[in-house]
Amino acid sequence: FALGLFLVVTLAQTTPAALAQGTQTRSDWAALQTLSPGEKIVVKTKDGDRFTGRFESASDILLVFEDDGRKVSLARDSIRRVQLNRGKSRLKGLLFGAAIGGGIGFAVGGALYFPNRGDIVGTTVPGATALGASIGAGIGAGFGKGNKNETIYEAP
Repeated sequence: FALGLFLVVTLAQTTPAALAQGTQTRSDWAALQTLSPGEKIVVKTKDGDRFTGRFESASDILLVFEDDGRKVSLARDSIRRVQLNRGKSRLKGLLFGAAIGGGIGFAVGGALYFPNRGDIVGTTVPGATALGASIGAGIGAGFGKGNKNETIYEAP
């Protein structure tokens, strides 16, 4: 069960979009100029600063976006990476929640079943594990896990 869950979580983190993204050139600044105003972006500078805001425009040498109500202009040579913010990943949250909830359910089921000192394959442990995984999956999907950011530009 643990090995299967590990494989599911590992495979879920490698999405087809991520695989396809590796074949695209991300060092093309012109990709920024095709964005629509108002799209959510995440900008990381070469100095280590991180900005989250809404795209306004991009020229050959300048990126302009709004961050918390203030307009920010960054020169192209100061930018390390620009990503589209696609929100939180519900699938990752679901899988992590199921794993954590299943583990807690297994521990609780084992603690309840332990006084009987019988076979651990009874209905108490698997039932508690399934119940915990279900509850954890629901909570995890509701909160999401990580971000689904898509890299548009990365400095060479």
